[in-house]
Amino acid sequence: GALRRWLAATGSLSASLAATGDEFAVQVLAQGRQPLSADEALALGLGAQRHGYVREVVLWVDAVPLVLARSVTAHPHSFGAWRALRGLGNRPLAELLFMRSGISRQALQFTVLTAHSPLQRHVAKLWHRVSDRPLARACLPARRSVFTRNGSPLLVMEWWNLPFTGSPR
Repeated sequence: GALRRWLAATGSLSASLAATGDEFAVQVLAQGRQPLSADEALALGLGAQRHGYVREVVLWVDAVPLVLARSVTAHPHSFGAWRALRGLGNRPLAELLFMRSGISRQALQFTVLTAHSPLQRHVAKLWHRVSDRPLARACLPARRSVFTRNGSPLLVMEWWNLPFTGSPR
């Protein structure tokens, strides 16, 4: 269905979302050094290193929060290959990922956050900060992929709160 097409789209999610409404916005919820989950550290090849540089945002279309995104890299990479991440502010990450050369992307991975998992609880807490409406689903559809620049990985994870209609462009 429509959600499957959104999840499988490989271009800029921000550009696709912006095309669905009149007003697109990025709201930064958290940015800086944070603990990483074992799964995040593994995806980044960090081994036992359990802290990284994290940016968490909500993507809004027409004043409705639709997607929560979490970008994670090793803390030293936030001063190197991914230093531009620190200065993005309320601009979309797509400005880095799809408009600069030398960045490769691994295949998308898909999952569903099951109710009451630690990550689902974290995502629910973040959603609660931006909306008084509860999550649309007990099990959130999610995707992630790793982007690499100069040998430095950046893990990007996205969670959808609402069903979508239409197709990404």
